Amino acid sequence: GSARGSLHELGEARGTVLAVKLDRIMDSVTGQTVMDPKGYLTDLNALNVQSDADVRDIKKARTLLRSVILSNPKHGPGWLAAARLEEVAGKIPTARHLIAQGCKQCPTNEDVWVEAARLEKPATAKAVIAKAVKALPHSVKLWLDAARRETEKPIKAKILRKALEFIPN
Repeated sequence: GSARGSLHELGEARGTVLAVKLDRIMDSVTGQTVMDPKGYLTDLNALNVQSDADVRDIKKARTLLRSVILSNPKHGPGWLAAARLEEVAGKIPTARHLIAQGCKQCPTNEDVWVEAARLEKPATAKAVIAKAVKALPHSVKLWLDAARRETEKPIKAKILRKALEFIPN
């Protein structure tokens, strides 16, 4: 039925994205293969949309990532990759919407929260980080991010004192 068809489509999309990724990784100068250790997310950051082929690649990656977040909505890296793909494609509102869904699905994933704050405008980012520290009060990363976003030293100090209440060591 339709489940078999969607699995087949997923397999095709996955194969195509993998082929595109492998093509980009190949080092044609020496004939050796070079892979960025940070993987696919780093590849997305380096991607510039320039041609019809890039647009097709983005559409294929979007299909694959949609499948990833639908089949495993509690997997934070799927939400990160989907949001970053939209950011690279120039669709910031879509990226923000996706990562906000990621925060709802993965409320204990600090990387998803940090990405959500990064994608927001500065004023909204503070509210996102405030929600994040409520969800994960023992996250050093989130408390430091909250303090870093403040410009006034007394507020910065207040945030760090509050962090020490949750993380005394």
